[in-house]
Amino acid sequence: MNRPPVGRYAPWALGIAFAARAQPDIDILVQSLDRLYRSNDSYAEMSMHIVTPHWERTLTMEAWSIGTDRTFVRVLSPAREAGMATLRIGTEMWNYLPNTSSTVRVPPSMMSGAWMGSDITNDDIVKEITWAGDYTYEYTDDTLLTGPLQRGLLYLKLVPKPSTAVVWSSIVCAVDSAAVLPVWERYYDRHGTLIKTVTFSDVGHDLPPFTGPLSESFPELVPYGMMHGSIAQAQGHLGLLEQGVYSQVSCAA
Repeated sequence: MNRPPVGRYAPWALGIAFAARAQPDIDILVQSLDRLYRSNDSYAEMSMHIVTPHWERTLTMEAWSIGTDRTFVRVLSPAREAGMATLRIGTEMWNYLPNTSSTVRVPPSMMSGAWMGSDITNDDIVKEITWAGDYTYEYTDDTLLTGPLQRGLLYLKLVPKPSTAVVWSSIVCAVDSAAVLPVWERYYDRHGTLIKTVTFSDVGHDLPPFTGPLSESFPELVPYGMMHGSIAQAQGHLGLLEQGVYSQVSCAA
């Protein structure tokens, strides 16, 4: 019997089904996680708080996306960075610098550099990797990876396929079975050493039911062993976007 595509179901409806089963169909779960932040068109208002041993700052931004290969992010504040922008088309990336009114292409040698001074790299912005398509995955109950197992959470282990160009060798993820949202992600290198964690606060029951790939949550990325991190808050909605946002910046590039 053919399985209906997961995109036809709202995540909150999937959550009702997931909560009723100890381990739901893992393919549907992973596809649902992939679709949480994807849509044909999207708009988001975000703030990102960056903390280092020597300084901290908060950026507010707005972002547009069309499909999975075009993204435009513009910084609104603070005043020093206001107007800075990043455009991604496929695997190409450009930064706009308002102080000099110039558009600079980000070369391959700089793709591992920090984006806007955060722990997110330029490469993270460019890549469009999906868990369903670029990883193998399975449920895990290995407490050496998950820590004490918690009721209401599902634990996944994902291993990148040989063709997937990432610097980690595995990801362990905890998912709230009722909200069908990630709670935390842990990234390990080929030696099994934890290299970074991403945690999501305000996930689940305090939020309104999800009716599509939009979210309001607080992901925090912390490189393991480092006294710094980046915390992002995002609020978004779906809607048709003006193609001119991309055409104007593309011409400038």
